[in-house]
Amino acid sequence: MQVSRDIVVASIQVDLDDEVLARFREELLRRVQETGSRGVILDVSGLETLDSDEFAALRRIMTMISIMGAQAVLAGLRPGVVSALMEAGADTDGLRAAINLDAAFAVLELEPETGPAVAEEAGPAKDADAEPDAPDHES
Repeated sequence: MQVSRDIVVASIQVDLDDEVLARFREELLRRVQETGSRGVILDVSGLETLDSDEFAALRRIMTMISIMGAQAVLAGLRPGVVSALMEAGADTDGLRAAINLDAAFAVLELEPETGPAVAEEAGPAKDADAEPDAPDHES
């Protein structure tokens, strides 16, 4: 696991089973806590297969990450994996996914922390043709 731009990148390159998933979950959650990262990318581009139970386990890990205060994105799902998951009826509601690592970083960098909340605090937009700010002389 690496940390880049305040985001943990966790690549899964081995076949998943209960033991691997449990170890991965514990290490990842510990890393999120230790680093205070605001986001996590679960890179599954190395997986050729992913059954619905393994996918559900990854979704639970993503929920745990959210409960810890970070955002999670699943990156690199292969077309065959996506097709198989859809055929199996996997729950994809609310899933945040990206086609690759670059796209996943882009998704996480658009979080409200640096987006709309900052714009709202800045106040209303000024008209470019308007007069410069003048002091209010109302009594």
